[in-house]
Amino acid sequence: MKRTLFFSLSLLFLLFSSSTLHAQDQHFSYMDIFDLQMAGSPEISPDGSRIVYLRNQFDVMEDRRYTNLWQISFTGDNHQAITSGLNSIGNLAWSPDGERLAYTSSEEGSTQIFVRWMDSGNSTSITNVSKSPSNLSWSPEGTQIAFTMNVPDEKPKIASVPSPPKGAKWADSPKVIDHVRYRADGAGFLEPSHTHIFLISAEGGAPRQITSGDFNHNSFSWSPDGKSIILSANRSENADLDPNNTHIFELNIETGELNKLTDGRGPHNSPKVSPDGELIAYTGFKDRFVGYQRTGLHIMNRDGSDKREISADFDYDTGSHTWAANNQSLFFQYDDQGTTKIGNNRLNGEVTAVTSDLGSTTIGRPYGGGSYSIAGNGRFVFTKVTTDRPAELSTGHFPTRRAITQITNLNDNFFKARKTGAVEEVWYKSSFDGMDIHGWIITPPDFDPDKKYPLILEIHGGPYANYGSRFSPELQLMASEGYVVLYTNPRGSTSYGTEFAAYINHNYPSEDHDDLMSGVDYMLEQGYIDEDRLYITGGSGGGVLTSWAIGKTDRFAAAVVAKPVINWYSFALTADAYPFFSKYWFTEMPWDDPEQYHKFSPISLVGNVSTPAMLLTGEADYRTPMSESEQYYQALKLRGVDAALVRIPGASHSIAARPSNLIRKVGYIVGWFNKY
Repeated sequence: MKRTLFFSLSLLFLLFSSSTLHAQDQHFSYMDIFDLQMAGSPEISPDGSRIVYLRNQFDVMEDRRYTNLWQISFTGDNHQAITSGLNSIGNLAWSPDGERLAYTSSEEGSTQIFVRWMDSGNSTSITNVSKSPSNLSWSPEGTQIAFTMNVPDEKPKIASVPSPPKGAKWADSPKVIDHVRYRADGAGFLEPSHTHIFLISAEGGAPRQITSGDFNHNSFSWSPDGKSIILSANRSENADLDPNNTHIFELNIETGELNKLTDGRGPHNSPKVSPDGELIAYTGFKDRFVGYQRTGLHIMNRDGSDKREISADFDYDTGSHTWAANNQSLFFQYDDQGTTKIGNNRLNGEVTAVTSDLGSTTIGRPYGGGSYSIAGNGRFVFTKVTTDRPAELSTGHFPTRRAITQITNLNDNFFKARKTGAVEEVWYKSSFDGMDIHGWIITPPDFDPDKKYPLILEIHGGPYANYGSRFSPELQLMASEGYVVLYTNPRGSTSYGTEFAAYINHNYPSEDHDDLMSGVDYMLEQGYIDEDRLYITGGSGGGVLTSWAIGKTDRFAAAVVAKPVINWYSFALTADAYPFFSKYWFTEMPWDDPEQYHKFSPISLVGNVSTPAMLLTGEADYRTPMSESEQYYQALKLRGVDAALVRIPGASHSIAARPSNLIRKVGYIVGWFNKY
């Protein structure tokens, strides 16, 4: 009871002190999350003259994100709203002639497809479907729209039992589960279903399902003649248990004939047909059943012959690719040393950087992301972030490489009245082998290098992911509370080449721990860190490394282990993506080699822990289930270590999906550290 009261009062104090600070010193504070606006999902018109995008905002009363559709010219003029209200809009797609825009919206209640005539401003819904459509794509002649949608399967039935009498209050019926993927993080328990491709007239009417079978069909591309669709799907007999074995098929939309174009083993994903219809580009890799495998950009002839990788000499993952109008190259998105970029890959393998600093609309941690769109004349738009500003729209042109121009300023007035922490990029040597490790330091607003500050080491998840030079409301809130924050990319992080990321394949946690501890040593050498006030935290993979670290060292005054994996054996059998983890992150099934799972599990080191530790996890987290946190909390209690367990009701692995939960997350982390 006392511990619960302490946390409640602590959070209230943090929120009160933050609002007081907001009024006096104008530091970035908790409630400012609701004032941020972010530009996302831009789509440029076919002629490159105008751009539509989603304006992300937050409603303090409903405690959620909402999006509205805005338009702006390529030059930044004529910036105006298209929709308003607390909508959920997405899947923007221009018609080939640039006169209409298709999108999905929840404005009528359920999510439906809308078409808007851009000159007149008239819009209407053209569907009345019971499931949410997505991945909208116009046919080349502009008469049809293809989209994907879940189709329910027949529910399993085992028992024949009587129904309750009318008015009787019987217990709820059991959930009967017999399918492999029965729950997903963020979605909860799933009804049996598969994703299929549909066609609908651009003028509305009943949609027609054009794929079939107990398979998922998620990515596709029209042929230029509009007669077929090139799609990617895993149609193997054990598709649910073999998640990477996707292949590319050509589907005749009139006859339904399906022709397989790839062979061997997948994955072969995201097919895109060239404008002249002669080539198909796709992403993939030769599957070696390990955690990190570089995703390359491949092409093949339309009939599936002459397959080759055109990014073979490019040591970074490729994705979000689209053909240039001249059929001679592809644009794509990639991460390079913590920075998200757009590249151009010629068919001869030559790669050119187009622009950088792409970023997403997250209010959480500084992960990669963002989106771009390019017109046939080389004009492009992308979501740009910096370390001190969230996503705005910027434009450019390729191949002229004219200067990048920012065309939106959604947050200028807001940040004129707020102070955020300065972000400094650093490199240091790992104590293990001298490897160069990349990181960033956030200092508190009004930082004074002659003073001593507490340090938070904040560790990214994944583990195959990266932090970077990107605005992070979550970490800025920690800095506003008076902490210096260090975030780094230890080995295993992406964006530093295959060897760096693959180092932790079948070897995680590994010497990434040394990389992190060397970062703390580097910070102590700067002279402004109080060595008695060192703190450590991280979520998901960062939770793994936090719990691993306090099992190996007692240098930290306190730790917050967020949504962790504590026991790889139990995790491999309870996580939502369980067909993947045991197959790719380990060499054997848990029951065949339990020692392999145990030696990499933080629970194996719990007997060494003396650091006060708080566990923080969403109760609806199905990626790293609550049972992982409970194991560690109870083990710490059995050992007499000061520990707390914070369970966030209704929250999935993406705790920041609701702004209030991000506020609570930071509040409890800082509250726990303040206690020590």
